[in-house]
Amino acid sequence: MAAHLHPNSAAAGGRLPVVAVDARYGLRAIRRGIGEYVYRLMEALAPLPKPYQLVLFGDGSADPGVVRYFRQWYPVHILRAPNFLLWEQLVWPRALRALPGLALVHGTANIGPWGRWPLVLTVHDVIEWHRGRDFPGHLTLRHRLSRTYRMGTLAVQARRARLVLTVSQHARTDIGRVLRVPERRIRVAPLGSKWADGGLGWAGDRESRPYLLALGAVDPRKNLEGLLRAAAAVRVPDFRLEVVGVEPGGLTAVRTRVAALGLEKRVAVEGMVKDAVLRERVRRARGFVYPSYYEGFGLPVLDAMILGVPVVASRTTAVGELGGSAVLGFNPADPEEMARALTRLWEDAALRAALSAAGRARAQTFSWARTAAATHAAYLEVLGLVAGP
Repeated sequence: MAAHLHPNSAAAGGRLPVVAVDARYGLRAIRRGIGEYVYRLMEALAPLPKPYQLVLFGDGSADPGVVRYFRQWYPVHILRAPNFLLWEQLVWPRALRALPGLALVHGTANIGPWGRWPLVLTVHDVIEWHRGRDFPGHLTLRHRLSRTYRMGTLAVQARRARLVLTVSQHARTDIGRVLRVPERRIRVAPLGSKWADGGLGWAGDRESRPYLLALGAVDPRKNLEGLLRAAAAVRVPDFRLEVVGVEPGGLTAVRTRVAALGLEKRVAVEGMVKDAVLRERVRRARGFVYPSYYEGFGLPVLDAMILGVPVVASRTTAVGELGGSAVLGFNPADPEEMARALTRLWEDAALRAALSAAGRARAQTFSWARTAAATHAAYLEVLGLVAGP
């Protein structure tokens, strides 16, 4: 839809209105989840004609190379603070008050600054309201303190934001219910994959020593414990699972748990790897496993599908919405059902071929260009440069 410029807007003549973006997580060298979202979104927004100026803000974790990359398109300001709370509610607001032409603030990470600026808030999920109720929720003291601040702030800011952006229909419904935000003020901007096929294609059924691959985040929500229990219940003699990307602080505990379940010969555990290495490991896997209890989107599932890798995953929350019939689903709370799904994927070559084709076709309907277009439309609506839906 073309933008209809308001005749009295700054975009119609004079200085462009400024949209300030919390880009902290996207400016890091190693990115997960929200960081990948911010990086790819800002990259995809760059070529769009815009009647506004984007200005990015980062913190001391910003990578100089990533900052240089984005400065070819945008002003990038690096602000330093002792912790995230002071950055979000003291240092960044102080910089915003000094920013000429500020018309809109985009909080990209479930939080924004307190202030009178018009706010677009990306809420990726409301996981913390489900933790300990719908899935296990053991928390460190630091997490508990952070959670109290973030939940309290998000509950208020989501209701005062001009628009809320989120990443799936499931997240839209959940945000509306949990945070009491009218769904007419919530826009869905689905994500894209950071990977492309590159002409190489899925190679998992040509491996001499096949394996299924899973990511190793130790957050109980990701359900690594359930996956290990399911692996222990698989009765196929040559079954092999590789768990990649375990955070450094969790490697010993995960390996100890693998040993306790007698899985040393069937399950390999590895720490964080570079993105190019991870892509190749996923591409060469017989299948990709994603057992998470709760997701606002489930980006790793999309990344596997775009490579044509067969996926077996939770059928709950947004993962079921994302994968649809292109994914072999299971109940993440039932290790026996999960084990049956793992066994079926491992043994059935025809099923793997069907899931590979269906997954790639479905993944190609998602793109970061689509994410950028929906975000751009939200900016225009809040800035008064286009009518709402």
